[in-house]
Amino acid sequence: MKTITAVLILFLLVSCVSQDQKDKEQIEQTVSKYWNAVRDNDMKAYKNLFDESEDYSGAMQADLYFLHKNYAKINLNNVLLKDFKIKDTTVIFAGNKQKYVQYVIAKKNDPNNLTKDLVITLMFYKPIGFNKIYNLAPLKNHIGWEKD
Repeated sequence: MKTITAVLILFLLVSCVSQDQKDKEQIEQTVSKYWNAVRDNDMKAYKNLFDESEDYSGAMQADLYFLHKNYAKINLNNVLLKDFKIKDTTVIFAGNKQKYVQYVIAKKNDPNNLTKDLVITLMFYKPIGFNKIYNLAPLKNHIGWEKD
């Protein structure tokens, strides 16, 4: 009986770890597709990464335009796909997992720190799948960020 219990506990631990690993890999793939769509200025691929994107195509086009235009500044040391961490959010219901990847990019050539940092937040919500970005407006502080 103890052997069966131990095997069941081990199986549950392995399945939990493997599901967390699958979730992490799915988010990593989605983030990679996001930055590839930005780099390539691919609106169709960009929109396909968002949940319910068909209702917000105008705003999404503006975001993609900004990101593509400033891609070299944003990805200055080619770190967008290398240096990101997947973090958990706090939710009311434990079963509704939310995760996010956030980039905070300081404005270069702004010695007095007059321009707020550009913030790009990609939210992921388990019920819609970690292959879709949940928040349709990932940019913050981008108005005026590109001006020298």
